[in-house]
Order: sequence, then C-alpha cells, then structure tokens
Amino acid sequence: MGFSNDQKRAIEHTDAPAMVLAGPGSGKTTVITHRILHLIRQGVRPEDILVITFTKAAALEMEGRFRKLWLEERMKQKLGDAYEKEIGHRPTFSRGEDARSLGSLDDAGGQVSFGTFHSIFFFILRIRFHFSFKNIISEREQSDLLREITESLHIDCSYDKDFLRLLTGEISRFKGSGKLLSDFDSSLLEKEAFTSLMLQYQERLSRRRLVDFDDMLLRCHQLFLDEPEELRRWQKKYRYILVDEFQDISPLQYQIVRMLALPENNLFIVGDDDQSIYAFRGSDPGIMLGFETDYPGAVRIMLSKNFRSRKEIVDFASAVIARNRHRFPKTIEAVQGPGGRALRYQTEDTLQEYALVLQNIQKELLQGTAPERIAVLFRTQTLARPLISEFVRLQLPYTTRDHTQNVYDSMVAQDLMAYLRLSLGTGTRRDFLRIMNKPNRFISREAVQERATDFAKLRRYYRDRHGMDLILDRFVEDLKAIRALPTEAALIYICMRVGYLSYLEWYSQENHTGLEGVHAIIDALELSARQEPNKQKWLQYAEHYGEELQRSAAKNQAEQGVRLMTYHGSKGLEFDVVHLIDVNEGITPYTKAVTEAQIEEERRAFYVACTRAKRELHIYFTENRYAKKCSPSRFLLDGLAPPSKTKGWVHTLPEIFRRKRS
Repeated sequence: MGFSNDQKRAIEHTDAPAMVLAGPGSGKTTVITHRILHLIRQGVRPEDILVITFTKAAALEMEGRFRKLWLEERMKQKLGDAYEKEIGHRPTFSRGEDARSLGSLDDAGGQVSFGTFHSIFFFILRIRFHFSFKNIISEREQSDLLREITESLHIDCSYDKDFLRLLTGEISRFKGSGKLLSDFDSSLLEKEAFTSLMLQYQERLSRRRLVDFDDMLLRCHQLFLDEPEELRRWQKKYRYILVDEFQDISPLQYQIVRMLALPENNLFIVGDDDQSIYAFRGSDPGIMLGFETDYPGAVRIMLSKNFRSRKEIVDFASAVIARNRHRFPKTIEAVQGPGGRALRYQTEDTLQEYALVLQNIQKELLQGTAPERIAVLFRTQTLARPLISEFVRLQLPYTTRDHTQNVYDSMVAQDLMAYLRLSLGTGTRRDFLRIMNKPNRFISREAVQERATDFAKLRRYYRDRHGMDLILDRFVEDLKAIRALPTEAALIYICMRVGYLSYLEWYSQENHTGLEGVHAIIDALELSARQEPNKQKWLQYAEHYGEELQRSAAKNQAEQGVRLMTYHGSKGLEFDVVHLIDVNEGITPYTKAVTEAQIEEERRAFYVACTRAKRELHIYFTENRYAKKCSPSRFLLDGLAPPSKTKGWVHTLPEIFRRKRS
C-alpha cells in the first residue's frame, strides 16, 4: 500500500509525543493501524499499546482493521516470497477465521488494547475495586433518579419533555469539566438549584453503590491521585498511548491520559481541531491547540491530502473554515482532483426547498446512485420532520439514527386537524374543547356541555357577556372560510388569519420552549396538504399515517436508504452525494450562538457536514421562513469567495440557482 510522505512520517514515528493533524478524508485510521504495526515491528510488545477512541463503534472498527492488517503481516511471515508471487493482495478474513488461522500465533490483534475512555477506565476500576456492570446506572434508572430529585427540590420540568435528557448532559458536562461545583455555571438551572441537585444525585448514587459513565473517569482520576503505586502499575502496562479524534477530548479525560503517559510521554494523538463540535458534551478544542505547549518537544505532522472529496468541495469547505481564528492553519489538497459539484439553491420558502430536495434525490436515484450513498444533513433533528413525511408518502427508502415520531400525533397537528373537522361538521366536543381557546376566545368548559358546534347555545350562555357575540361570530366565519378552502390554504388560514401561530408563539414564551420544532411540524403538514386538496381525504391519510410510518420504518431497517441525520450525527461518515437543508441565519449558525467561540463551533459543524460529500454537495437556503424574510447563512457566504474579497453574496452568483414559483 502506498502512503503519502506525511502519512509515512506519522506511521514511522516511534517515541516522544506527537500530534497528527488529520483533516477530513486524510486516512487517519489507516495511519493509526499501520503505526501500531510499525511499533510491533520495532520490537514494542503489543500489550504495551493502548488505543483510545470516543465511541464503541470506532473502537471495534479500529480493532477489526488492525486485526486484518496483522493477519496480512503474519501471512507474509509464513509464506515469505510466495505471498507476493501467489497472493499479491490483502486477504480478507472474518473474525472467526482470524481465530482459526493465526489467532494462536502471537495474536497481536488480541493483545493490543482498544477501547473508549469509559471502557478502559472502568476496566481499571474493575481490577482495583472489583466493580461489575451491575454497578453502572442504566439510562432508565438515571432518568427515574433525576425525576425524583427534581420533584423533591421543586424544580419544574413539566414544560419540556426533554428536560431530563438535557439535565443528564449538563451533569456530564460538569463532571468532564474538571471544575469545582462552586465554579460551574449551569445553562439549565440557577447555581443554587444545580448545586443541590448534584449533591443529592451523588449521595444517592453512593448509597446504592452505583456510578454513571462520567464517574468512571472521576473515580479513576481520584484513584491515580490517591494511590501512586496503582498509577505506576498502569503506566508500566501502557507505554504507548494512541488517541483518536483527540479534538473531542474533555479536560478530565486529558488529565488522566497525561498521567498515564508519564514518564515516557509516548503519546500519539490524531485529530482535527476544525472538526471539534462537541462542546455541549464537555470537549474543549483549546486542549489540542495547546498540546505543543504542554509537550514542547512534540512533533507536529500534517496530513494535508484529502482522499475523499473532489476539489470543488474541498475548496469550498476550506474557504468556510478559514474564517475561524482559533485554529491551526492548513492547506488541504484534493487528491481526487476536479470533477465534483458544490451547488447552492435559493428557494422562496421551506416548502419549495424540501420539494426541490426530494426532486433532486429522485433524479439521483434514477441515475443509479445507491440510496445509502445519499445523505440529507440538517442542523437539528426537528428540521427533518417535513422531509420524513414526504419520504414516507413517496415511498422513498430512508434511514435515520433517531426514532421517527409521527408528526400527526403532535399537539400542533392535532389542533389543526380539530379545526378542519369542525369546519367540515364532523368535529366532536373533544375537538371543540381542544381549540376553542387557541387563540384565546374566553370560552369556558362549562359553556360546552353538549355538541361542540352548537353555537346557538353558546350565544345564549354568553348573552350577558359584552363582546362575546362578536368573538363567536368571528369563530363561525373562520370555520366557514376554512371549509371553503383547499387543505393547504386552510392550514395557512388557521395559522395566520385565525391567529393560531400567534398563540403558539405566546405558548412557547410562557413555557420556555423553542419554536423551531413547531415550525418544522407546520412545514410537514403544509407539504403533505399540498398533495391532497380534499380536506376529508387528507384527514383520512393523517389518521392512517402512523401505520404507514411503522411499515416504512420496518422496511427501511431491513433495507438501505437515503441517510437522514444531523451535522453531528454525520461525523466520521462519507457519502457520494450530500444535501444540506435550511442553511439560513438563525439555524446555521443556531440563533443561540452569540459568542465568538460559539460561532466558531457552529462553523466547524457546518464544515464537518460539507466534508462528508465525496462527489456532490447541494446546499439549500430560503428567502422566507415562516412568513418572515431571512438570509443565507454567513457560512455559505464564507465559501463563495476568499475572506478578503467577499463583498456580499449577491455579487458571487454563478453557482446559485434561483427557483421561483410558477
């Protein structure tokens, strides 16, 4: 196998700390596995080598690739010249074949330690404290425990069903920060409330002799501080430490790794500071930027060749990330050369945008691109709802890592369908009660004792209430107008003319919830309503959509489909064609990103998304979003011209295709 000069330099590095800056598609996994082999060839015992990754999947992949590489090495040793003459290529073995063939002959693949931070440090705790997996709190147990604690502290989390999940992440961020509780600022709770919660949480864990995943790191760190002999034991065992995706490391993880690497400091880190996108999990890109300060003698090796993407994509992504100030400067070369496409599409609104995305994907499928080689990436999961609904309706194959929720089961969908049923005369008392004060019409439940649409009785009930006759008249007129309109127009009327969207804005403010998910649901409903003007038929479709969604999910689990995922979820993957949707200000970057550090992290996430594409990159943005004017993302503008020459996106239009409604 041929290597670039930079790859060869990284592989052949032996002792002393080293930092490998590995950009997207630079072959970092190849470098790590071949470096392990090189160390063994130089006389390093396999059991002296520790390889740390951030996910179990990455650890398994790394171990599997090294095992195959090691088997090839053993075959060469056994066959000598005959290997080159008679085989001449890398043999392929399953894991079972590994064991049968050469596993008993100095199986280095089984002696090198591969694992995540948590698995490795829990292993150390198991040896020292005789922990078992029964001592690890499950997600269900953790959620129940936090629910108990929040209730005891009178912390209201009823307004947000995801609050406990967010709180779990906040606890993890605190434990990984290396900070004292008094110095940590929670983004979810006031300092006093978060302090009380943490104290109770840890006390209850200790009482039950349980640890969470972050406690594995904390307990291991404390063990090394309290018992120097125990630390020396593991330092002797792991003389060579390799860390993959180093840009995602947290302060606490880094402290433990530094302790383990002493005294020889044979620490080999591989990562890309431009792909550090997990600050919300506690990662700190500043650690990688400061590595050479911590290790003044460290060797820096840049893997500057991108073997994945075409030149057009590499150039665009490089122009985007160059706007970040806090980074290692890089020049990335596309080995694949020109021949790709980086296209930008401006549409009038989100519904037109999603229709164009689907149109382009259908063309790609007809041209022979395998569905699994196409990806649609978005900033947050909620943005996927309109597309998923259309994928189901059009019976296009798709896969998603997250559970697909039935959009018609949402509060917003149920409210809008209640309006439609009432307008058609098929509504029930339950439908009326559901929407009678959305927006507020000051109608009490006591006034609705019989049929929901019996407005004559309502008028008699409120005959002495000034102004209620006008409110009820308007309600009746609205229902008549809704009845006369086709489905999509009816939904728009409810949202805009009736005032339902204003109600949702008030509701979100009162309950501290975001509107992004609400707007995504409305987009999904309007997109499907556009295909079925008959309201009765559309309501029937919505009623049976859940069954269709289940069938689609079951089918797509067994088949490969177009990949739908977030920017963050796409990290480490690659596709022939990538579609980035909703690349507008307020979404990319996210509206809550205000500091320079937050904006730079958002730009890195966008960079990661762009660099997943091998052959084609399609970027979509809209002129209007939820009846409001909006602008393309600043990151899109970054990629249109060199930083010093960008004058405004309207002057750099050659690749932008404007599509207006006919």
